[in-house]
Parts: sequence; structure tokens; C-alpha cells
Amino acid sequence: MKKVEKETTASADKKPAAALQIERERTEFHALLQTNPNYFGNLADSKFKPVIQLSKKTTYEEVTCVGLDQKLNQLEATVQIKRPAGYGGDLCQTGTVEYVRFYIDYGAGWEDTNYVAFDVHDIPNGTDCADKPEKPLSYVASLKIEPRRKVCEFPVLPKVRAILSWNHLPPANQPNWSPVWGNVLDHHIQITPRPHFLIDVVDSIANASNLKLKLPLKFEPAQKLPIPIPEPDPLPLEDLAKLYGKEGKAAAKAASVESHRFAFADIHASSVGAAFSQDVVVAKFEQYKAIGLDYGAIIAALEKTKADVGYEEVECLGLDYNLGRLAATFRIKRPFGYSGQLCQFGSFEYIAFWADWDDTCEWEYLDTVKINVHDIPAIPADGLAYTAVLKVNLDPHRRTCHKPKVARIRAVLSWATPPSTTDPNALTAWGNRLDTHVLIKPGDPGTPTSPKISILGGIGVAQINIFGNGRTKPNAVFALGGYDADQWVPSRECPFGGLVVAQGPPLVGYKYRVWVQNVTAGTPPSIVANKVLVTDENGFSSYHTADGLGFFTYLSNLQNIDDVLAHWYTSGDDLWEIRLEVATLADVVLGTTPWHHIQLDNSAPAKPSDCDIHIDSGGDCKDFNAGDTITGHFVARDPNFGHYAIEVLPASLSPNSTSPSAGNAQTAITPGNVWTLNTNSPKKMDPCGYVVRLVVWDRSIVGSIPFSHNANDADIGFCLRG
Repeated sequence: MKKVEKETTASADKKPAAALQIERERTEFHALLQTNPNYFGNLADSKFKPVIQLSKKTTYEEVTCVGLDQKLNQLEATVQIKRPAGYGGDLCQTGTVEYVRFYIDYGAGWEDTNYVAFDVHDIPNGTDCADKPEKPLSYVASLKIEPRRKVCEFPVLPKVRAILSWNHLPPANQPNWSPVWGNVLDHHIQITPRPHFLIDVVDSIANASNLKLKLPLKFEPAQKLPIPIPEPDPLPLEDLAKLYGKEGKAAAKAASVESHRFAFADIHASSVGAAFSQDVVVAKFEQYKAIGLDYGAIIAALEKTKADVGYEEVECLGLDYNLGRLAATFRIKRPFGYSGQLCQFGSFEYIAFWADWDDTCEWEYLDTVKINVHDIPAIPADGLAYTAVLKVNLDPHRRTCHKPKVARIRAVLSWATPPSTTDPNALTAWGNRLDTHVLIKPGDPGTPTSPKISILGGIGVAQINIFGNGRTKPNAVFALGGYDADQWVPSRECPFGGLVVAQGPPLVGYKYRVWVQNVTAGTPPSIVANKVLVTDENGFSSYHTADGLGFFTYLSNLQNIDDVLAHWYTSGDDLWEIRLEVATLADVVLGTTPWHHIQLDNSAPAKPSDCDIHIDSGGDCKDFNAGDTITGHFVARDPNFGHYAIEVLPASLSPNSTSPSAGNAQTAITPGNVWTLNTNSPKKMDPCGYVVRLVVWDRSIVGSIPFSHNANDADIGFCLRG
């Protein structure tokens, strides 16, 4: 892409960071918590007495924005890393982890939606080519959700919460938990309306006629099929004038909209291109006068309006370190002024993304993202936060871990008309500009035609023993979310199972083909040509298919935002290997990756040898008296053992727990280990029929997603008499 604008530069030399004194509470954070879980006094109602009071400390990191990417249904939190040290080592070392746990409240209380994590490191201070400090570095944490939708007549405006915590995972289902290092941020978002369904039409007719209506039985399966309603057209200027004029509904709600705001799109459309002429201007004066508007006064007001942030403002900008996506969060501030409500066309906010990858003070235009916005009378006092996301190919800009690559990025916000694609400094009537610095994850930039597999089974290949046993390395994490590969004991190595997804950067203009081979069996290699589900920049998913020779055409970053290359449906427990080859569009192979080993485990813990449970005192399915202590043995084992859990059902009776109730170490072989259930403590269990259920998981990464493993279960019952 063309680079533009050479800025006035000072010295581009990086200034060495001054030696910093890192607090003991930071350097020995985990050790201090081990001596006292409430060492910092951030736990409510704890029996442990605090040593010092320290919570929500934002000296090193701070979450500054939280919004929603409506296209991908992702919550986005922007995190600023402020200091050059205090993060556990440089890029060639392990570093430490920033966790962001998200909550959402639709009106009935906070709901835990899960967490995201990303690595942080000590990065020396420096100044860029424009003599601006490179700190803070802006990161973005992204979490996909399944939002609750309603039709456009009923705006859904939940509050979201982001809890940022350094090096300590925020506990689940504790929305009021206070981090020691980090902070908590709330903001409101707007959920995109769902389509109208057939049942909505029936309900509307029933409400209008005050009748009880029900779909005929044969139509019930179709009651939630979308109704193909045409997209609304933009509101004409006459309608906008009525809507926002002195007699309009907006004015009645004390939310007046200036005429040069609602007429802006019309004026801009008539002032550009070949259609502009003196006759057009004369006609505009007459048109505006006929609907009670002063065209000359509006033009005069527009000439005085530039970079107005009274209606919208971009407030945060960063780079998702895991996903390689730029994200700009802007805030809608007012209930009116966006050209119509949710069931109408509304208007668009445009964000143009720019980058100075190499600190040359030359901005490179990347692309523009647009987001549909509307009048929402019930807008919360803090406004509504939207996030525009752009996938970028960072591979050409990567460096090794020995030399951090800090880049400048810019977001230009413009309402109703796209911002310039040639002038990074240009601002329109409404909107603003925001610059920040980001860190590009280290890696090998490679050559233009070098094929590359970046991720296998959800794990970055650098964290897999691809030239050894084919398992994850200790403390491996999922590349796109930062979750531990083994959520129970992160230091254990994990195999893979089920669907193994291969991901890697695109080489647009070329083809690729994926081969796999069973190393254990020594069988010949075969081509993986299953159709691949890909998602584009707008959140639309489709299948990408191979040709007759098994070649796929590379899709661009915008067509395939997750860089998915192949869907390999595995079976068995052998050691396999996988490689990628790249070819021209004429099927001439140019090169291949090395064979990457990957150990499979598709077998659940076997019954009864590895998953079994029995009652010893009296035998299985016998009667006991309330207050008895029941004992038994259980077996929980697997070659790749993960975790076991024992529960007593029905949960509705809140029965006592067994001892043990869970564990990360496998038991002895049959008959296994002892379990006990005291039916008298901590409470006396009610007389009833109960089931003791054992679940055993291995630690195989199944389906390339976190928290998914092979599992099996066994259970026994007993009756408790009064």
C-alpha cells in the first residue's frame, strides 16, 4: 500500500530505559499470596488478616475501554501497558500474563462470560520518529460471546464489565472481585437486533387485533425462520427535519439535533463529484426553504464545524496480541443525531486505520471499517461503546525476540462520510483522530512464498514439540485466547484429538495443500481436503473448498480473519505428522514446511479399568441410614490423565460432598482409591435416593478449543432412610 506523509522528525534513536525499582509486592507477588491468600486485603469477608492494603493498582497496567464488535460478536477490552519493567522478563523469556475476565448484565445481574489472557514482557522505553514516547503500549483482549437479541423495536443495551488482573486469574462468578494489580471497568454496549421471525408477525397481528392466535401445527417448525424484510432506505431530509425539528419527537425529549448535523449527509452528497454546479446550489436553497431550513446558515455552520466530538469519539486503540487485529473503540454519546432509530437505516461511523510499521514517520493506509449506528432514546448516561476491528497481516513486520518491534497506529473516526484514504491528518466535521503504540509479537517474517503453519489444534507451533513427541510443551497456552492448554496442571504436556485445525498466514495469489502421515503405522502420506469453515471481516461464515488436486486458494486476511488453513478430522492414538506446501495458481509446488509431529489421543478413559466407582460399606445400590458415613473405592486413570470429579446427585437437595471430590492426580489401579461421604456433616442429608457420579477426563485437546477433552463417567446409587 502507498505510504504518505513524512512527519517532522526528531531523533529516531531509542532512549534507554532508566533503571526502575520494582516493588516487592510485584516481584514476589505469588510468593506473598502463598503465605497469606489475603496478603493484599483484596478479598472480601476473608478469615485471613491483610498484611497491606493494595488493590486496583494501575501503575503498570490498566484497562481503559471495553466495547463490542457487533460483526464478530466479540467483547473487546483495551489494556495499556505503562512501564518498561515489572512484567517478568524480556521477549525472549516467559514474561507474565494479563488476564481479563468479562461479565455482562442484561438487567438481572452479572453473568460470567469467561476470560482472555495475553503475555506481557519487559520492553525498554523509547521514543518514536516524531519524538513521542512509545509507552503506553496498547493491547486488546477479545472474547467471543453469544448475545441475547431482540427485534429492532426493543433495543438491547447491556452493561459489560472487564476485570483486568496481572498474573492472577480473576475467579469465576465473582463480578465484585477486586484485582491487586489491574482495575475494573464498566460500560454499556448495544446488541445488534435479530431478524423478525414468523412468530413475531403472528404476535403483532394478535396484539393489534386483541386476539389469541397460534400458528397451525404444520407451521410450528418454521416459527423462528427469518422473514425476508427489505433493508430500510435512508430517511429523506424532509423526514429528518420533522424528526429533529421544533415539533419533532427528539426536541420533545430535550435532545435537539442541529440542522447542520442531520443535513450533513445530504449536503456532502450534493457537493462532490460531477453533479455539483451552481444550478444544484440554487436548487438546494429552494429545497431547504420549502421544509423550513436555512441552507446558507447550515453551510456557514458546517464551515465552522471540524472534529466535533459531541456525538461520537474514538477513545481507545490497540492491537490484539493473540489475534493480530487492530481494534478501535468509540463511544456514542447522545440519544439522537444518527439519522433514525434501530428499525430505520440510521447512519454509519467510519474508522480509517493507518500504520507506521517501521517508525519512519510515513503513514500507510490500511483500510476503513464502518459501523451502523442509530438513535436510541434510552441510551445510558455513559453512552454506548462500539469497537471497529481490522485484521492485519503482521508477519512481514515481525522480528526475533531479541529486538522488540514497536509500531505506531492511528485511527481516524468520521460520521456519515468516509475519512480520507490519502491524508492521515484530515478530519471531517464529526469525529476525531487517535494515535497509539503497539507491540508486534516476535516471529520469523519469512519470505513471500514460504509456507507457514502458525497454529495446530489451537496451540502455537512454537509451544508444541513438533520435531519431538508431538505434544504441547509445558505451560503452553491457546494462541487465540491465552487459556492454558491443560487448565488443571499447566506444566503437563498435552496430546490432541478430534478436529485439529491448522492455521497460518496467507500468501495471497498462491495455493496451498496440506498433507498428513501416520508416523506410528508408517503409512504413506495423504491429503487433507475437507472443506474449511472461514469467517470474514464482517462476521459472515462460509465454506472454503479444495480443487480436484487438494489445493486450496489462499484467502486474504479480510476473507479469513482467523487464518484457517485446514480442518483435519483425526482418529486413533498414534503419532502423526503434518506439513503444508505452497504452489502457484498453475499448481507448481514452490516449497513446503517441515513435517510437524502431533500426538493424537482420541480415546476416553476406559471403563471399568480407568473409570469406575463402587460402595464398599454395604455394597452398591443398598440402603443406609441418614447420618451414616458411606465408603467406597474409585478408579480414575488414563495414559494422558487430566482430572476427575465426584458429585452427589440430585443437586437440588444440596447433598454433602464426597472426600475427595476432585483431583488432578490419577488413582491407583483397581480397586483404586478410597472415597467417603459423611451424610451427617456439614449437614444431615435428607432421606432420598441418591447417585454418586464419577467423571474422568484426559488432558487431550479435543476439537482445537479450550476446556474440551475426552471423558467418561460411572455412577452408583443408594437410598438414605430417615
